[in-house]
Amino acid sequence: MTDEEQSNPWAKVVGPCYTVVSMARILGWSEDDVVEAGEALRLLMLCTEEGTLLFPAFQLHEGKVVAGLTEVLRVLQTGVDDPWTWTQWLNVAVPGVVPPRNIQYLYEGRLTEAVRDAEHVAWAWSS
Repeated sequence: MTDEEQSNPWAKVVGPCYTVVSMARILGWSEDDVVEAGEALRLLMLCTEEGTLLFPAFQLHEGKVVAGLTEVLRVLQTGVDDPWTWTQWLNVAVPGVVPPRNIQYLYEGRLTEAVRDAEHVAWAWSS
């Protein structure tokens, strides 16, 4: 573990990230399209305290944005408008739970289950 990961627990939660430039390159989009997709919840976009925009790598599967991401992000937004919280819900492994990470529902094409669980957590967050 690097010094940065030890001092910032979010590094472990979020995992590897792309910048606007690198996400645009990976997806074959313009940088403006990447930022616009983040603002429209077609991509999960995080903003650091320094104002840097980051895009967690886990939202890509086989080189493409995972199908169903927008639907899940829109549901999560109804509970709390915080992409960092959504990231934690999507990517943190929970031992003994199947699947262990919620993003895996989307990798497996299980959108109905992902939305169902997102609705439950969004309701809890808003309570």
